Amino acid sequence: MRILQTGDWHIGSFKGPERNGVNLRSLDTQRCLGDMVHVAETDRPDLALVCGDIFDRAELWQGRSHKEVLQARHIIMALSNCCGKVIVMRGTPNHDSAEAFEELQAHFELVPNVEIIVTPQVIQTEQFDIAVLPGFDRGTFRTQHPGFGKEEEHEVLTKELANMVIGLRAQCRPDKKCILMSHYTIPGCNTESGQVMMLTQFEPVLLPESLMAAGYDLVAMGHIHRPQKMPNLDNCYYSGAINSITFADEGQERGFWIHECTLAGWHSTFHQTSYREFVTFRFTDTDITAINLGNLDDVAFNWWRYNGGVQDRIVRILYTCSYENSKALNTVLLEKALYGDGAFYVAGILPEKVEEAANRNDLSNTTDPEENLRQYLADKQYTEEQIQELVLKARPVIAQAEASMSLSAGTGTFEPVEIEVRNYRNYVEEHFSFEDISFCTINGQNGAGKSSLFMDAIIDCLYEKPREGELTGWIRN
Repeated sequence: MRILQTGDWHIGSFKGPERNGVNLRSLDTQRCLGDMVHVAETDRPDLALVCGDIFDRAELWQGRSHKEVLQARHIIMALSNCCGKVIVMRGTPNHDSAEAFEELQAHFELVPNVEIIVTPQVIQTEQFDIAVLPGFDRGTFRTQHPGFGKEEEHEVLTKELANMVIGLRAQCRPDKKCILMSHYTIPGCNTESGQVMMLTQFEPVLLPESLMAAGYDLVAMGHIHRPQKMPNLDNCYYSGAINSITFADEGQERGFWIHECTLAGWHSTFHQTSYREFVTFRFTDTDITAINLGNLDDVAFNWWRYNGGVQDRIVRILYTCSYENSKALNTVLLEKALYGDGAFYVAGILPEKVEEAANRNDLSNTTDPEENLRQYLADKQYTEEQIQELVLKARPVIAQAEASMSLSAGTGTFEPVEIEVRNYRNYVEEHFSFEDISFCTINGQNGAGKSSLFMDAIIDCLYEKPREGELTGWIRN
């Protein structure tokens, strides 16, 4: 018995070249999906599991959304023609909209071997029971359980998912192979950035202990774009994305799995698609100096011409150099060279770090905004006429900003001495002295109280106005 596991198709258009009104990166995704269908036509799987995030963006304008649904329908229908059963599960709501899946459900309603799933349930086939746990709709949960903070919400959702994993397993027939397909993060997985996500505070997760307790024969996951077999879990796989999407995917394989269940056990094979590769070159000040001196060909040979390293790839250059070198760099000439050597798309030529000139004016020496603006424009080599024109346009904005400032602004530097709180937010009692501290970083888990003590409490003491909402905290000076 063969099972095809795929997911994270992200059908859509991405920033890149177009030809005759067609986004060529969307054609890359269609080519990768065609690779998958070709393998399916050869292997004839008994079951095809499509583990969510079929589409890239949920909110689309009319016309384009319909076009992408048509593309998804075409691939699903092709799978249905060569697979015994096809199960397509909704992923996260920000990618897979309810409307798009309603259209898929309507289209495949009379296709007997295709199931379009948006709610948790168990699908039974002759050989398997498939427990389907789609991506979670936070909005629905919040209307049913109002009042939770973000950290508490994540913890509650994680517990709820664990209960659903166990509950769905209990609905499966004891004499059949049981499969879980879902679309969440499992702590310990290798994410796109190569880091390991371990904390439930970031997002609801499927806990490894709940998966082990449930004892599924196969766990087929979507959501994480890096294809992988989960460590310390039997037969638990992330399909990975079908195509590269961003530079976070650089250097990673893309494709899908074919799992084969035999009397000897499970055997899994990863099939790589013909995905478009991303590549980043990090230029040094020496490289930028050479380009500015007219030696672009030498730099190009050292970085990519010696091995054809940009051919048909999506390329970006990040550079570190002096301020003077950055100003002199002809990015248009560099971009032309990349395209001339076969780059599919140049995503950007951007400074990663530019060392400021030692003799640049220090704008902190004056507190007058208009004078600061003049110095900034002069440093950017604007003419005196242009500077005068821009200053005249800026005066109403400066006046409005100054009118809204506290009367105490600009009278001196705010230097905290100590902060003490009792029964404040998540602190029973805490004291902190700033003595002998000139610079520091404050680190800790989400919800530990970093912002409560070092932002909210200070602002509350001074202005009786703590921050409201998310990421809106501020401290004057």
